[in-house]
Amino acid sequence: ANQDLPGVGEYCIRCHSATGWMEGRSTAPDGSSLTEHDKHGVACDICHRLIDPKSEAAKKLVKDVPPGYGSGMMVMCENKTALGPYSDSPQVSSHKTRKSEFQASSELCGTCHDVSNPLAAKDVKTQSPETYGIIERTYSEWLLSDYSKGPDKRTCQSCHFPKTEGGGMAARHKEARHRDYLVQHGPVGGSIWVQQAVAHINKADGVDADALKDGIEKTRAFLKTAAKLELTFQEKRSATLRVTNLTGHKLPTGYVEGRRMWVNMKFLSSDGSILKEIGRYRAITETIAGQKTEVKSLTDAADTRVYECLPGLSKEQAAKYGKASGKSFHFVLNDIITKDTRIQPKGFNNKKFAERGCSPVGVEYADGQYWDDVTFTMPNGCASVEASLIYEPVTMEYIKFLAEENRTDDSGRKLLNTWLQLQGQTAEVISTVKAEVRHPAGK
Repeated sequence: ANQDLPGVGEYCIRCHSATGWMEGRSTAPDGSSLTEHDKHGVACDICHRLIDPKSEAAKKLVKDVPPGYGSGMMVMCENKTALGPYSDSPQVSSHKTRKSEFQASSELCGTCHDVSNPLAAKDVKTQSPETYGIIERTYSEWLLSDYSKGPDKRTCQSCHFPKTEGGGMAARHKEARHRDYLVQHGPVGGSIWVQQAVAHINKADGVDADALKDGIEKTRAFLKTAAKLELTFQEKRSATLRVTNLTGHKLPTGYVEGRRMWVNMKFLSSDGSILKEIGRYRAITETIAGQKTEVKSLTDAADTRVYECLPGLSKEQAAKYGKASGKSFHFVLNDIITKDTRIQPKGFNNKKFAERGCSPVGVEYADGQYWDDVTFTMPNGCASVEASLIYEPVTMEYIKFLAEENRTDDSGRKLLNTWLQLQGQTAEVISTVKAEVRHPAGK
């Protein structure tokens, strides 16, 4: 990003190492001024010091309060104070505690999970982030879904910080209180590759490999709650797979570079052999950074139902920066969405999603539709069908781009080498259904 637009890396650091940014160590946009503590990423004192930017308390602390939730625009309380949903937390020696409902709200998560490109704004001090330069809209997707209101209401924390019990982070303190309702402070998301990469790169530096392994296992289990698959059979040789989104946002969501999901279909004979397969994930030979290597990838995407979002460059923007127009991984330069086929959340409404810049592109979803139906023609002799939903948070195409396009230093090559040493396998089967072929009566 710094290579495409010098200095813009500070914008990335704002959320990815908020402690360093808040304390003035992000002015070197390549992260070279960050401390080892800063590199831990989203530390405890970030979320537990955030104040609702629309509150009266925020107006007393800062002159220019953020115009909305998103893009890392933070207001924090004084140092050495931890905010949380309980009024009776012990006053530990390292900090004071104070009750705040904001820590249990999705709006807190929206601070960094609705992201817009400030270059596309007329005035970032007055424009709410969702009104310009879409990069990520996970908070907006939740806000416009049924999960933000009514009988299905759930916050981000309801799913990503699972319920538990115990004494919390202050459990070692003599005044710690046992609570029947706490949340696990190891939030799970949608990636199992990053944890593997961190463990691999830092294996000689005392990284807690067991903790990372635990995170991977929890993530794998969490991904299996994201969707439901149902197979039905029609007359002649037709079958339909329904993929239902069980999450409170688009599926998949988050930062979209190198992130996709697709349907794998296996049509089986009576003896279990595969007659035909669609959506294969297999080893291929690819030239990356000048060398041929064997990698794994989706090999027949043209015939496969793929759920993804592809940002890109308009002809005008491409000409301005000397790039090719169309889909692009140059995220800080991108100004359009060329494709967005992701499955909508429950409560989807075309008009409302368009108002916040997160409409489907290249596919149609009806108001209220939070599933996708995929119809297939079965080959002769098909006795059963096995359908799987496969999720990939880091694609070969994205790694290839980073390795070949980064000319500032050798970071792209290092990432490529790590990816290859980990066998370049990032895809996860998150749901599977298998059924014998049963046509409607008399057909």
